Amino acid sequence: MRGFLTGFISGVIILATAVSYIEFTQERTGGISPYIDDLLDPINDYLASSIELPPISEDLPYLEGEQARVLRVVDGDTIDVEINGERQKVRYIGMNTPERGEPCFDEATGANIDLVAGKTVLLVKDTSETDRYDRLLRYVYVGNQFVNQALVAEGYAEAVLYRPDGRHYELFSELEDAVADSGLGCHATGVFDDGDARR
Repeated sequence: MRGFLTGFISGVIILATAVSYIEFTQERTGGISPYIDDLLDPINDYLASSIELPPISEDLPYLEGEQARVLRVVDGDTIDVEINGERQKVRYIGMNTPERGEPCFDEATGANIDLVAGKTVLLVKDTSETDRYDRLLRYVYVGNQFVNQALVAEGYAEAVLYRPDGRHYELFSELEDAVADSGLGCHATGVFDDGDARR
């Protein structure tokens, strides 16, 4: 679906560029903008109502971290990566997705796959290096997208404060509150209604 939308949007941009050129060259005849506007109106309405991207973290240009290649998506909040030739397991900080056997596990895992599978990611540390299972604790970015944040904003993850790593907890909590009432993503299943926001 993302590939289709990307191609679709690219086509719209090309069409708009062509229209600008035609209007420039046909300036004396008034151009063709009224007809093109009628054609593009339903497209713009569809895009505006169908694409909701989570906000991008404002600190992105100043991030320091290490690059890794995603080898496998384990579930909604865990991935296996390769860093400097070594395989490492990474647990996303500040959020939690349904566990295997719980409602919405497959959907949350699928959302994570869509975001990071096979991609090069930037891993950013908060305070802790690893958890008790020796997994790296990291915020994960793909290009200009903050993956932890996107999963919460799309309703596939709940905000959880894993002390002492709380840099983005308030942001995640606000996003969760915003999407919970709408039943977006996994919220409709009630899987996050267990009162474990702080650990």
